[in-house]
Amino acid sequence: ARVPLPPYEPNVPEPTTRADLMKYWVPVSLDDRTAQKLLWISEGGAKVPERYEHSPQVLCKQNLLGHRAYWEVDYDGLGGDRVVCQSAPRKATRAPSRPRTRRERRLLGAGWSGSCYQAWHNGENVDIQLPQTSTIGVYVDQPAGMVKFLLVEGDGDKEVQLLHKFRVNVREKVFPGFWVGTNSSA
Repeated sequence: ARVPLPPYEPNVPEPTTRADLMKYWVPVSLDDRTAQKLLWISEGGAKVPERYEHSPQVLCKQNLLGHRAYWEVDYDGLGGDRVVCQSAPRKATRAPSRPRTRRERRLLGAGWSGSCYQAWHNGENVDIQLPQTSTIGVYVDQPAGMVKFLLVEGDGDKEVQLLHKFRVNVREKVFPGFWVGTNSSA
């Protein structure tokens, strides 16, 4: 069963520490209907229209419209987190290296590219030179139009370091998503 998201409270200060972010923790669950065909979540999955054809990614079931949420993903190898709008295309004739059309721009993301971190949205791709960590955190405040990608560091009392922050005006359903590279896991 899905855990309901808490009601949105306006005028709350932006969280800056991991302890503050954990107040908005959301246990995300993968939506196997959206898994690209090389990323089977379970045995015997049928062909479903929501699947991504070219990009090795999967979305989660949690709709973040009207909420604040925070989650973390541990990666081994190439991979990253995404925040995907409901209207983002799932079918394409090519695997986009970066969004080129208006509909393809309905996603935001950040992840390790092999030599540096990259953040992307709205056709913009930014290289970020920070040491690689195995965990990326994502904070979404959908009503305020904020998406933050963070590096989670440390043993025991972990802390976060801002990777990239986006200001976006999204008025549709948004979902957590993940992508993984060849010989990688999340």
